[in-house]
Amino acid sequence: MKAFLRDHSYDAVKMFLNQFATAVFGFVLALAAGKAQNAVLRNVTSGFAIAFYLFLLYTMTWEIGFRDKIAVDNGRKPSKPLTGLWISLLANSVNFLFGIFIMLASLTNVSVFGKIGGVCASAALLLEGMYTGVLANHVAADTPLNSFWWIYLLLPIPAMVTCLVAYILGTKDKKFTGLFKFRYPESDRDPKEK
Repeated sequence: MKAFLRDHSYDAVKMFLNQFATAVFGFVLALAAGKAQNAVLRNVTSGFAIAFYLFLLYTMTWEIGFRDKIAVDNGRKPSKPLTGLWISLLANSVNFLFGIFIMLASLTNVSVFGKIGGVCASAALLLEGMYTGVLANHVAADTPLNSFWWIYLLLPIPAMVTCLVAYILGTKDKKFTGLFKFRYPESDRDPKEK
């Protein structure tokens, strides 16, 4: 665990900062669409913010996987295919902590949990701002999605799955499209690529 934190704590912090920046972007888009009072526009802008966030996570985690592939191929590091998942779990630990407090506030009558849960719900809406437009959708009995405690425990899952897949693909040097093609320096390229 200590070695994992030493090697990947910077990556987790970088993921968290990417989440925060994308959350502000998504929150602003949702506010603008909310002012226009257009649910379709709100959902489209929220979907764009979510896709952009997952794209950032994918490219970042793919590069981590590719970097680790080189170390594994040279025998400097053992293969650990779940590394992307663990980095994402570390980066999303604040989200899960908020989700747990929101759950405790909803399921218990303890006033302390109610107060902490209320603060955590507000902070979670800001920290997961890319989902704001989607969470404003009404479901059963005209209740918005952000009223359910369990949604806050589910929101980090797309990021974790994306990081798991991206890391594994990075360790295998596989890409979805040419957008993710890693370019070696001229001196290290295969003569066929020049």
